[in-house]
Amino acid sequence: MGPSRLKWLARARSWRFAGLTLLTLCLAVYAPGLTTLPPVDRDESRFAQASRQMFESVALPANRIDEALHSGGLAVPMLQDRPRLNKPPLIYWLQALSAAAFTGGDPLRDAIWMYRVPSLLAAVAAVLLTWRLGLKMFDPRAAWLAGALLAVSPIVVWESRQARADMVLLAATTAAIAGLYGAWRAKPGRVEGAGWLAPLMLWLGVGAGVMTKGPITPLVVALTAIAVSLVGRRWAWMGRTRPLLGLVIVAACVAPWIYAIASRVGLDRYWAIVQDEVFKRSVESKEGHWGPPGYHLVLLCVLFWPGTLVTALAVRRAIRRCRRPRPAADSPRLRPELFLLAWIVPSWIVFELVSTKLPHYTLPLYPAVALISARAVFAAASGRLAGVNELLTRIGFGIWLLIGAVLALVACAAAFVPHRDSPAAVSGVALVALVIGIALNAARHAVRRGRFVIAQNLGVGVAALIGIALVGAAFPHIREFWISPRVVASIPPQLADRPLAAIGFHEDSLVFATRARVARIDEADAPDWLRDHPGGVIVASPGVLGRLGLAPLADPDGAPVAIKGLNYSQGDAVELWLGTRPGDGP
Repeated sequence: MGPSRLKWLARARSWRFAGLTLLTLCLAVYAPGLTTLPPVDRDESRFAQASRQMFESVALPANRIDEALHSGGLAVPMLQDRPRLNKPPLIYWLQALSAAAFTGGDPLRDAIWMYRVPSLLAAVAAVLLTWRLGLKMFDPRAAWLAGALLAVSPIVVWESRQARADMVLLAATTAAIAGLYGAWRAKPGRVEGAGWLAPLMLWLGVGAGVMTKGPITPLVVALTAIAVSLVGRRWAWMGRTRPLLGLVIVAACVAPWIYAIASRVGLDRYWAIVQDEVFKRSVESKEGHWGPPGYHLVLLCVLFWPGTLVTALAVRRAIRRCRRPRPAADSPRLRPELFLLAWIVPSWIVFELVSTKLPHYTLPLYPAVALISARAVFAAASGRLAGVNELLTRIGFGIWLLIGAVLALVACAAAFVPHRDSPAAVSGVALVALVIGIALNAARHAVRRGRFVIAQNLGVGVAALIGIALVGAAFPHIREFWISPRVVASIPPQLADRPLAAIGFHEDSLVFATRARVARIDEADAPDWLRDHPGGVIVASPGVLGRLGLAPLADPDGAPVAIKGLNYSQGDAVELWLGTRPGDGP
């Protein structure tokens, strides 16, 4: 066997090992809490319930079909009796398919975690795609570190367990951008460069992104292509993206669903929803989700920790490298840094200017931030990163350590609270806190000595432990957060089939917990509802039940059944009782 063959095998084993370690890291961080975390308000419960009703519409026997809940079929997502058309259907299809696979086609056996699996798989895919893109841009060490930084960032750790569209959007956008990069870097005339693989990946990613969250993926891809062409003064490469192929692929993805929607709800009505969701969200804050320009930049320090160790210096380094002359074979116009800046900067500016802001809006740009940051870590370790010893940089390192310490403190305190009566659990939390403390202190010393690779890898380990402790060990067991499951558990078995209504507490987790059985009404509507639903049970505050003259359900000791907790969606403490008309109780 020749030397070249041995070299190829060694490289293949290296790729395999790197991919497996990233996959292991993802599963180790994302799996804890996946099955134990109750349905989260509000978006997750809305997505999951709409996917469940879509699943039920094709899986329940005819005598169990409710026209109000299941009239949308596979084309129109329904949330209770209302169409949910503010998002395209791909995420609902994926979640319904996941639930169907895990239940064997029986919707009555489903659970919230089944609707989360597509997000977990998409998060893993996004990490691996970032790594593979990094292999084309930089050396394998930087590529691996970029994947790891994305994998353990707090926003990805959280969203990977959420039955929402954001992880699928991240994976689709990363795939599309990887295809765009392949077309941009290709040498004209080379079969592998000017072939079909990169354009196919690009347009399939765009099609999947459109079917996941509308215009976000096309926006990011278009701004990246335009920016890299303007700065690099090269436009001919766009022909290698096969735009005609793209038109066919995207149309094939989108047109059948648009036709189905037009035939079911009308194109005018759907266009009005699109305008409200896209255009109005851009010019005015929606549902109170507002933030000033700079909102996303500030949140990046926390949501991408520990990857922000040298991110600011990384951007400055990338700008300088794009300006520096290079031999014609590797022109500054083809530097990976130029492409990454084109991926980040224009779209980031758009997200900062849009009036409606939520922390996850810039998530499709995080792979680029991870790649540019990881490359700069190795530049800093070799002494080739300018500005490391500047005063502002040293302050930034201090802030980086402080953010890690605060995140660790919150995670360990949150994990301690629900397990404080278990000596073994408390010992486990104390051990995790000790390990995190030692690792952060070691990272501090590593930064001071210029050992940035060691510091960054220690940060990855700390972030992984924080994610496991917070989302895996703490959140699922903080009883006060999870009001809806406790409401359902408080209903006596003999009342389980009676009509149910909620006054005041209208969270979507209660809809999911009751399989869409609960009616969400106002206090003024309660007398009419009770008249139309004899024997019905109402969930409300004690004062509302008293004003309605309802008898609270009591426990075996005769005390009213009270569910106390925190409605984290509104930040309000709540106390709910279950009441019926006198004489209607069990």
